[in-house]
Amino acid sequence: MAMGVRPTSNTLSLSESRGLTASRHDHDYSSITSSHDKEAQNEQKEQTLSLLDSISYKPRLDALLNCDANIISYDPFSFSMVFGLRGRNFGMLCAPLLCLLLWDIIWAYLLEEEKAGPVIITSLDGLISPLLTPVSFLLVFRLGRAAVRFWDSRAAFGKLVWICRDIISIAAVACKYNQRRDLYDDFARWICAFPIATKNFLRPDLPCSKDGHSRRCEIGPLLSDKDTEELLTPVNGGGSMEFIAPIHVLDRMRELAYVLSFNNGPNVDQNSPYSSTDILQTQKGTALYRQLNEQIDTLCGTWGTMERIAATPLPFVYVVHLRTFLLLYLFLWNLQGIGSNGWKSIPALLAASWALLGIEAAAVECERPYKLHSNHLPLGKMCVVVAKNAAQTIKTIGYLKD
Repeated sequence: MAMGVRPTSNTLSLSESRGLTASRHDHDYSSITSSHDKEAQNEQKEQTLSLLDSISYKPRLDALLNCDANIISYDPFSFSMVFGLRGRNFGMLCAPLLCLLLWDIIWAYLLEEEKAGPVIITSLDGLISPLLTPVSFLLVFRLGRAAVRFWDSRAAFGKLVWICRDIISIAAVACKYNQRRDLYDDFARWICAFPIATKNFLRPDLPCSKDGHSRRCEIGPLLSDKDTEELLTPVNGGGSMEFIAPIHVLDRMRELAYVLSFNNGPNVDQNSPYSSTDILQTQKGTALYRQLNEQIDTLCGTWGTMERIAATPLPFVYVVHLRTFLLLYLFLWNLQGIGSNGWKSIPALLAASWALLGIEAAAVECERPYKLHSNHLPLGKMCVVVAKNAAQTIKTIGYLKD
């Protein structure tokens, strides 16, 4: 009988375990279903947001700010930055500095064995020193041109922010008093999308994460799903400088500017197509369209300026000439220093070599400042500035109020 009782207890425990497993599966399924429901509710909520809420949508602005997480911000009044390596473009300096270190070690060992070697190398000072003058001029010009290009880049995107701020105010006033709020809704959304499209054009293969989700978050509820797909789709499957999103946004803005200017509702006098009211309305529409179109032309020009800087580094002949004679001078100068002072001069020689090579590294870092390097421009932050300016304009002019 004891042997007959054990199967019963085992059977009951097995059924209980199956019931517990089933309940866990049901719980997991319900949690997954609830998470999908929450995502669907969030997507539906995004699609039903008003213009002001879509522009100021916090997850969207946070995604734009996260694009600049790698960019350095520092205290200009502090010297504590000198103790760090981040932001110095040190990766570019490692290879030449390592070669110079090996060069110094080899020659220090050889000259230590050869007694007459240091005397011969020291006598070469008259041949090595003249190289410093052309190298200095080349480095000064190189760093100066890089600084100008960096400032031109900053000025171009700053002008983009300024024009977006201006054009959204002009359109808000025109649409408010012409009762075309539907047009302003679309127009404002595309204005806020233009700096994002420009940023993506300048960073074609550098999304903020490995998938495309981050760039979708940057747009969020600002545009419809169809417009978002068009805005994020590159030509020929992607690649450097193949995004045409700015052109797409500019075309949409021009189309809306025309409709906004010449389709301001029904005429007051329907029986007289050439009444004074129609003529006045046409004149106002012409002036408004000219003003909006000029601002859109300026936006296209700022984008073109940044495109030119991003696509054209300094000429190859200049860069290769500079680097050839810079390295030639450093190797010969290090040889001379080793011949004069031996092993003890290696740290000072490497520090001085770092100083000269760092000028070239800094110029390379600054001449096309649109990527995600530590010293590049905070393009995401500028997109947020446009969004906040647009939101303030909507509130100030009272476009949303009846």
